[in-house]
Amino acid sequence: MFTTFDRYLLKRYFHVFIIGFIATYGLYVVFDGFTNIDGFQTGVKDGSSTSLLGLMLEFYVYQSSIFFDMVSPILTVLSGVVVFSLMVRHGELNPVLSAGIPTYRLAIPLAFATITVNCFIVANQELLIPRIADKVQADRGDQGNSTQFVEPVYDFSTRIMINGQEVSLTEQRMMKAEFVLSKPTVHDFVTVKSPEAHYQVGSPDSSGGWLLKNASPRYDELEIAEFAKEMILPGNDPNDIFIVTDVGCDQLCNRNTSSLISTPDLIARINNPSFSDLSIRKQTMDLHFRLTRPLMNLIAVLMSIPFVLRKESRSQILNIAFCASVMGGLFVINQCFFYLGTVRLISPDQAAWFPVITCGTLAAWFSNRVWT
Repeated sequence: MFTTFDRYLLKRYFHVFIIGFIATYGLYVVFDGFTNIDGFQTGVKDGSSTSLLGLMLEFYVYQSSIFFDMVSPILTVLSGVVVFSLMVRHGELNPVLSAGIPTYRLAIPLAFATITVNCFIVANQELLIPRIADKVQADRGDQGNSTQFVEPVYDFSTRIMINGQEVSLTEQRMMKAEFVLSKPTVHDFVTVKSPEAHYQVGSPDSSGGWLLKNASPRYDELEIAEFAKEMILPGNDPNDIFIVTDVGCDQLCNRNTSSLISTPDLIARINNPSFSDLSIRKQTMDLHFRLTRPLMNLIAVLMSIPFVLRKESRSQILNIAFCASVMGGLFVINQCFFYLGTVRLISPDQAAWFPVITCGTLAAWFSNRVWT
């Protein structure tokens, strides 16, 4: 399938990518570790250096997944630029062109490498990050504690305002919970308070919701409308109340951040009637940008070739400078469409797919500038 030279380019590409990731993440770990060393020391019980290093290692192993998701698109393009730059520097391009092989034939192994990296990015996003989301958001001093401050959420399907002090993602528990019930669910506005509430995931046989422990006021003290008795239920204990809602723990903190959930969960959020139109629009844009990211990575790699191997210039420094400027232009185009989608001048799907169409057209337009 691949020639010896193709395998040589693939080896160089992945070598640059892996070294680049290790170097950038190593710098991040050193900077972040020394800056937040006090946070790690609070989680060390015996005060030994071994326990401190073990705690830091565990924390940064989990964080590496998030870091990989952020920097991989940049390293994908940078690796392609470095591969072609080294070919020119070492005089490896002239024999290939002299043999009658077109320049874009060399793009086939790099396109394959880019697709491979995109597969790892997708697997990391869909399989790994959702499983370790609670660990990623945990405090530096305690990986077992993923407590976050609660962002109040209004459930539009049940007309209930959900608030609290903090929520534990690992234990699916909210402390000092407050559920504000409004008309016509109850006779008058009432705030049901609970020192501790647990979220129970729904199943085919039962609905999901919050179990309020030692709720005040009690269930028998509430004047609940007849239609609302299906979503406000008594608990097994007389002091408990169960409130049916699709608003879970992950939606009570960082709910506008969709990078920690899988695509099926993101689609479920979009179809969830509990959220406002503004929140659903933001989630819809994130979904479309997640779908277009692999295409944008591939287009960026292909667009870098005509500028790194410009036929008008043999100065590699100037070529790389041109390429960096073009990549910056692609980023500006992407952000402009994202802004237009945010302010509702265009639809979310247009905000995500117009950059692909625009950048793909530019990549085809500049393809005749390549060194042949």
